[in-house]
Order: sequence, then C-alpha cells, then structure tokens
Amino acid sequence: MTKESGILKIIKEDILRIIAERKVSSDIIKEEINVFYSFISEAIKELEKEGLVQSQQGFFELTERGKDKAKDISRKHLIFENHFKRTRTEKEAHKIAHILEHYVSKEVFNNIKKLSTFKGKGIPLTKLKLHKEGLITDIMISDNELFERIVSMGIFLGEKIVITNEVPNSIIVKLKNKKIALDKHIAKEIKVLEYGKS
Repeated sequence: MTKESGILKIIKEDILRIIAERKVSSDIIKEEINVFYSFISEAIKELEKEGLVQSQQGFFELTERGKDKAKDISRKHLIFENHFKRTRTEKEAHKIAHILEHYVSKEVFNNIKKLSTFKGKGIPLTKLKLHKEGLITDIMISDNELFERIVSMGIFLGEKIVITNEVPNSIIVKLKNKKIALDKHIAKEIKVLEYGKS
C-alpha cells in the first residue's frame, strides 16, 4: 500500500464513521478531518463509486452497505477503546482506538478480542526470551505521536512478535516479514504474552 492510498483508506473510514453519526455536508467533513480537501473529495468519490455513500441535496448519507461498513469500523473502535480504558483515561483510550482502527488486520482484530481473557497479564517485551514468539497484549506508551509511530510500524495489540537480536540499548524484533530496531525504553512499555502460554 502506498502512503497516499493508506491516507485515502483512513480518510474513507473516517468519513464513514462521521456520516454514520448524522447526515453531513462536505464542509462538515472538511472541518472534522484535517487533510487537504483534494483527499476528502477523492475519498467521497471512491465511497460513492463503491456504493457506500450517496449524496442528496448537498448532504451525504450512508447506503445500506455503507451502514454495515461503518458499523464494523465503530465496533473495532469500541473494542480498542474498552481495552485501553483499563489502563488509560477515557480520552486517551478514544485517541488510541482512533489510531488503531485504521491499521489492524482481521486476524489481529480477532486476537485482540481474545486478549480480553488475559487482562493484566503480560511481561515487558524486553523480558521475552530471544527467538521466542510473543503476542502483544498492551502498549503502555502515553505519547500519542510515539504510539502512532509504533503502530504504523506494525507493532500493535494481538500481533505476534519475536526478538531476534539484542544490541546495546536496543532490541531487534521481527513482525511478519519486517525487522525493526526498538529502543529498550520503548520496548519495556510493550507487554507481551509468551505465545502458546495462557
């Protein structure tokens, strides 16, 4: 996925979420989503082409298919928000959920739903044994920009992670086909469950 198509995907999902709450004009969408109007315009055209949104007298509303898609986005958001409310304020949990809802795959989302049975469990990533697979149970980073950067690298709840190497002040982790160097201070804030253990 190119950076531009990734941005467009996020904008489309945000538009669906906004329209699910009420009928809106493009001006209201523009106020709520802080990107260039050309992205919003392109996203709306794609949503109309996909049969998810329709325009009536300058206002946009969801089609039946659009309502189903918006419901899925909202459900994802609520599951993330509820998960993070255990360790953060409601406002922080809402912001984190808004970040995560755009990045996770269906497999990871299903893993996150399973994680509710492991409340409060997990060890810091730095304590995971070398070459042992872990399942990310929490990310305790409170800085939203850093949190989003970590998530955009593919590090999020329900994802499998392996430490492949340690270097001074950092660990090298593998997620799917990517290897990433993580500062140990950041890695300590990522909680994992040794995979295969309950």
